[in-house]
Amino acid sequence: MMYAGIAVTGACCLGIAAADVWEFPIYWWGGGVMLCCIAAAMLRRYPQAACIAVAAAFFFAGAGRLQLAADTYEALPHYVAGADLQLQGVIKEQRNSFMSEKGEMTRYVMALEGFSYVGDRKFRPAGGSMYITIPAEPIYEPETNISLTATVQPIRYYRNSGMYDARHRDKEQSVFIKAYTEDRRSLRLLREPQGWRHWLYRLRETMTERFLTILSRDSAHILSSLLFGGHYEELPPDLIESFSITGLIHILSVSGSHIALLLAAVQLIGQAVGLKKNLLFIVSAGVVLFYGALSAFTAPVVRASVMGLICAYSLVARRDYTGIHALALAVLAMVLYSPYIVFDLSFRLSCGASAGIVLLQGRICRRLSFLPAFIRSGLAVCISAQLLLLPVLFSNFSSFPVYSFFANLTVGPVLDVVILLGLAAAVAGCICLPLAQGMLWIIKPLLALAVNGNYFIAALPYSRYWAGAFSLTDNMVWYLCIGAVFFSAIRRRLLAAAGILFFLSLAWQQWYKPEAVVYIFDVGKDKATCVVHNDRSVYLWYNKSQWANPEQVACVLTPALRYQGIFRLTQCTVTGHEPERTGKQIAAAFELAQPCGYTSAASQPAVVVPGDIPYYLYGEPPEKKMPVRPCLEIQSLNGRGKVFPVWAAVLIIHRGSSRDEAYTEWMENADVYDITCFSPGQDGQITGIYRNGQWTFSTYGGRI
Repeated sequence: MMYAGIAVTGACCLGIAAADVWEFPIYWWGGGVMLCCIAAAMLRRYPQAACIAVAAAFFFAGAGRLQLAADTYEALPHYVAGADLQLQGVIKEQRNSFMSEKGEMTRYVMALEGFSYVGDRKFRPAGGSMYITIPAEPIYEPETNISLTATVQPIRYYRNSGMYDARHRDKEQSVFIKAYTEDRRSLRLLREPQGWRHWLYRLRETMTERFLTILSRDSAHILSSLLFGGHYEELPPDLIESFSITGLIHILSVSGSHIALLLAAVQLIGQAVGLKKNLLFIVSAGVVLFYGALSAFTAPVVRASVMGLICAYSLVARRDYTGIHALALAVLAMVLYSPYIVFDLSFRLSCGASAGIVLLQGRICRRLSFLPAFIRSGLAVCISAQLLLLPVLFSNFSSFPVYSFFANLTVGPVLDVVILLGLAAAVAGCICLPLAQGMLWIIKPLLALAVNGNYFIAALPYSRYWAGAFSLTDNMVWYLCIGAVFFSAIRRRLLAAAGILFFLSLAWQQWYKPEAVVYIFDVGKDKATCVVHNDRSVYLWYNKSQWANPEQVACVLTPALRYQGIFRLTQCTVTGHEPERTGKQIAAAFELAQPCGYTSAASQPAVVVPGDIPYYLYGEPPEKKMPVRPCLEIQSLNGRGKVFPVWAAVLIIHRGSSRDEAYTEWMENADVYDITCFSPGQDGQITGIYRNGQWTFSTYGGRI
C-alpha cells in the first residue's frame, strides 16, 4: 500500500485530463464515482481489485471536478465580447508593459464586478476576471477598484505544438475576455487599494525598497525574486536566460527548497530557545503560511507548503514522515481545489521534480557510493529531480541544461546562503534598519558572486543540449527504462518491453519516412510556412503584418519550430512589414545556412516548394491552373475577382478577419467541390505529410 496515494492521485489527474477532452454531463461522472465505490465495497475481500475500484472512483471524481469547473467558466458572460462596455472591477495583478504609438501601456488582470452597456445605465453584476490594457500612468496597485470604458474582445489563443498553455491558465484564473483603451479619460478611480492582499503587496515592496538602500536596483530586484518571486519584469533578460541555461531558473520563484530552508531555520531557532514541540509546530506552520501568502500562494508554493507542514507535524505526532504520502496528499488537495492546475507547467515541473527526488534519490545515491559524500548527495538530488521531467523539459523548452549539476554544486549553495540572509534581512528591516543594512552588505558580494558565476557557467561551450519534443513512443520507452531502475522485481520485463518498443518505432520511422513535411503555423495576422525535406533541409517563409505583435517570432514561431526539432534553416524568406527586423529576429533564434531573403508583399511571387513536391504558396489566388492536383496555400483573398481553383487537391486559406466575406465564400465553394480546406486561424497548426505521391494532413485539434 506504499504507493496507494500516488495511484489515486495519478488516477484523479488522468480523470481531469480525460474530462478536458471528452465533455460529459457532470452527473455521468458522479454516477461513475458511485458505481466504483459500490464495486470497491463489494470487493473489499480482494485488496488488489478493491484498490483498482478506488483508483477508478478517483478517476471519475477528477473528471467530475473538472467538468464542474468548466461549467462554471462557461457560465461567465462571454456574450459581451465585441460590445462597448462600462466596466468595473478590482485590479489583481500587473502583468507586463510595452510601448505603443501613443506611449507606454500596461496590462493588468482585473476581477470583474459588473458592467453596463455604453448608453445604458443599468448595471449588471458579473464574475470572473479579464485582461485590461491601459496607459502605464497612473500605476494601479493590487486591490484598487477602478472603472473604464472600452470595447471588450474574446481572447485569442495561438494553437501550435510547443507553446505555453495560456488557455488552461486563463481558465484556472477565470479570465475570459480582454479590453484595450488608450483614453485616460475613460479611467476612473473608485476606491483606493485596501485589504490583506494589498497589505502583503505593500510589505513586499517596502522590503524591496529597503534592499535598495544598499544594493543596486537590479540586485535588489534579484534578491526580491529569490525571496518572494515576482519582479520578473524588472530583471535583466540576459539574467533570466542564464539561469534558464544552467537549470537554476526555479530558484527565481519560491519552491520547495525555499520552504525547506525556512523550516530548517525555524526548527533550529526554536530548539535553541527551548520551544516545546507542539508550540514549535504552531510557530512553523504560522511562518510557512505567512511566507506562502507573501509569495502569492503560487502552485509550487502551495505544494511545498503542504509538504513542509506535514513534515513539521510528523515531528509532533512522532510518526514516520513519508515523502511519497505527503506529496500525494498535497497534489490531490490542490487538483481537487483547482483542477485546471494540472495543466500548469510550473505545477508539473514542481511535482515531477519532487516525485523524482522522493522516489529515486536514495537509489541513485547508493549507486554513487564511490563518490565523496558532498558530491554524491548533490549529484543524486540533481539527477533524480530531472529524470522524470526529461520529456517535459524537451517538450516545453527543447533543451536540457548540460551543466546543471555543476551550477547546483557551485552557485546553488551560495544562493541558499543569500536566501537565508535575505530572509533575515527582510525581518530585521521591520525591526532595526541598520541591522538589516549590515546583513545586506554581506549579501551584496555573495549575490554578485552567484550571479557572475552563473553567467560564467551559462557561457561555457555546449551549455545546452538542443532537441525537439519526445514522441509518444519515446516517452513510453523512457519511462519504461525508469521503471526498470525503480521496480527491480520486473526489471527484465520492463527493459525487454522498452527495447521492443524502441526498435519497432525505429523501423516504422524508416519505413514510413516522408518525402517532405509541411508546417503551417498559427501566428495570428502573420503567416509562417515551413517545409522539412527527408534530407533535413528546411525552408521557411514568413510574412509579417504591421498589425501583429512585433515579437511574434520569439513568442510564437520559435517555440513551435523548436518543438519539431528545427534549429537550423537552409533558406528563409521574409516578406511584409519591416522584413529586415523580422529577419534579424529569426537569425537570432536559428542557425541560417544563408542570410534571409526579403521580398515586398506587393511583388511577392508564387513560391514552389523545392523538389518534386506539389505544394504552392501564393500571396493572392492564382490566375492559372497548375499542371497537377496540388496543395495550394493562399495568404490573402484580396483578389476577389479570381476564379476558385476547382482543380486543387487541398486548399489552405488564411483568414483576413472575422468579417472576411471572401474567406466565407471560398470555404463554401470548397464544400461544394468536395475539396479539403484548412485555415490556421480556425484549425490551429496544420501539418502536411507527403509520401508516395499522397498528402496526409492533420491539425492541432486532430481533424484530418
